[in-house]
Amino acid sequence: MSEQRTPDQSAPSGQRIADAAIRVIAHRGFDVVSVRSVAQESGLSAGTVQYHYRTRKDLLVAALERSVERQTQRVMAARGQSGHRASLTRTLSELLPGEGVRDEDAAVWVSFGAAASTRDWLAELYWEEMRTFQALVRDALRRAQKDGVLREGLSPDDAAPLVTALVNGLTLDHLNAPHAVRRGVEDALGRGLALILAD
Repeated sequence: MSEQRTPDQSAPSGQRIADAAIRVIAHRGFDVVSVRSVAQESGLSAGTVQYHYRTRKDLLVAALERSVERQTQRVMAARGQSGHRASLTRTLSELLPGEGVRDEDAAVWVSFGAAASTRDWLAELYWEEMRTFQALVRDALRRAQKDGVLREGLSPDDAAPLVTALVNGLTLDHLNAPHAVRRGVEDALGRGLALILAD
C-alpha cells in the first residue's frame, strides 16, 4: 500500500475525521478504529472527534459512508468514455486497488465486507451500499441492452450482480498482491466485462 497521506487541514472537521478513520482502517485495521486512534490520525482532539461521532460505531459508519462518497466522486469524474464496455471498465476501475485513496477505499470495502459477516448492524449498512452499487450497474447495463451490446442470454438484472462480484473479487484478489500482479487489475476487469458486453 502507498504511504499514509497528510490530513487535509482545510477539510470540514466531520469529513477530516471520516477520512482519518478510513486511513486507520486501511493502514492499521478495522478493529483499531477508536476515538483516540482517529483523533491521532486526524490531528484533532479526541473531544472534537467525539463531538462529531459520539461512538466507535458512529465513526465506522462515517468511514464507510465517506469511502462510498469518495468512490462515487471518482466514478462520476471518470465517465465519458465512448462504448459501453470501455465506459464501464474506465468507471469501475476507480473502485479497484490502485494507489493512494483507491487503495484506502478498497481496503475499507474489503474490511467492512468481512466485518459485516459477524455484525448485523453493519451487514444491513453494507448490503444497502451493495444494492445501490448493483442498481447503478444495472442502469448502465440497461443502456447497453437498449443498444444491443449486452450478451445474449443475459438481462441487466442477471448481469448486474455478476459485474459487482467481478469488481469485488478483483478488489479482494489484488488489494495485497505484488505490484506486478496489481498492474493487471484493470485489464482483468476489461476481460471480465467482455464476457458480458459485446461492444
